[in-house]
Amino acid sequence: MRTIYMCIFILSSLLTSVLPQPLLEENFDYDIGILTSVTTNWTESPVGSTDIEVLSGSLSFTGYSSNNIANKIVLDGGASGRSGIVRTFASQSGNGTTLYASFLLNVSSTLDMDTITSDGDRFFNFKVSGSTANRASIFVKQGSTSLKFQIGLAKTSTPDWYSSELDVNSVYLIVVAYVFQSGSDAVRLWINPSFSDTEPTPDIEQATGTDPSSLEEIQYRQGSASGDMEIDGIRVATSWSEAPLPVELTSFTATVLSKGVQLTWQTATEVNNYGFEVQRRTSQSAGDWAVLGFIKGNGNSSSPKSYSFTDNSLTVPGKYLYRLKQLDTDGKLEYSQTVEGEYTLPLKYGLAQNYPNPFNPSTKISFAIPKTSYVSLKVYNVLGNQTAVLFNGTAETGKTYDLFFDGSSLASGVYYYILESGEKTEVKKMILLK
Repeated sequence: MRTIYMCIFILSSLLTSVLPQPLLEENFDYDIGILTSVTTNWTESPVGSTDIEVLSGSLSFTGYSSNNIANKIVLDGGASGRSGIVRTFASQSGNGTTLYASFLLNVSSTLDMDTITSDGDRFFNFKVSGSTANRASIFVKQGSTSLKFQIGLAKTSTPDWYSSELDVNSVYLIVVAYVFQSGSDAVRLWINPSFSDTEPTPDIEQATGTDPSSLEEIQYRQGSASGDMEIDGIRVATSWSEAPLPVELTSFTATVLSKGVQLTWQTATEVNNYGFEVQRRTSQSAGDWAVLGFIKGNGNSSSPKSYSFTDNSLTVPGKYLYRLKQLDTDGKLEYSQTVEGEYTLPLKYGLAQNYPNPFNPSTKISFAIPKTSYVSLKVYNVLGNQTAVLFNGTAETGKTYDLFFDGSSLASGVYYYILESGEKTEVKKMILLK
């Protein structure tokens, strides 16, 4: 799908086993601290005197699937010696295979960089596992002023440089590729590429250097001449569409309701859209996203389509983050940006109408109270005889209680459920229809 501002998700183990996914996706969804201490996904290599750290906050690039998610890492250009991090992915090789990596880059300072007349210093490369051999290395050096920098690409050691200087404190989408092919392999680099279905013309391409038999690692490195920079939103894949992932979204909003949060979003057009998975986590959490539900897409459409989902499962007040995972019928996956909704305590005594109503044989009854107190919820028949006690105890402020009444042993007819709390009493009617 090319016109929805989202990443991509596979809804079942069967689909996961047959649909392609990126080889690696990294949004640094970890605790703040030294990267190799807060996760085992990355290994320190080479080992140096300055550790690479996870910092709070994320980088944003409109249209990129890994946009503004979780946290980021910082590379210290003033690091003495050289230090780095490595992460492994499924080994890639063979003529006709192209390996892509995309990530967001923000250079915050060039003061430690080599000058414009120098050879620069590398900060990224693919790597052969268990070897010091580096391929598709990305270099940086200071531009004509300290507020500018240049970026270059080398298959092995000597870079070719991008013709234009880039700005300090600006976020760039970088895409690099290693092409396994007959003859001499090639490396390619794109800076802020257009989001199209097919691979665009690269900004830099080079084929000079030694070919590896395979590649299975990515590496980020910092040194005394590499400059200060932030890295985020890393993706490694074997197709152009799985790496930078072109995406568009006309809207995605969260509206707070009395009993939860309503999410609404709209697409301009759709191609092969299977549907959306809705996910939630608390704004303070860096853990896993909880799956709330799935909304089926419209497949193929050339007109705007609107969707909505209401999260009415909230019981604890606080700020919650929501995102969408979108699945194409052809296997491509996209994430949405995150939106936030703040759920607050109910302001008044509330007994909800049972659902479903009429029912057979069971139904759900919900209630909430404005302050902690002793509560009873009981069910009576039309003769005033008590048939069930659903709740009899202390109910907490701000919590919604969802209770189930089973009428399988009762006759069809009208029943009443009564909520009592202190001097407050509320009664509602329900119908058991067998």
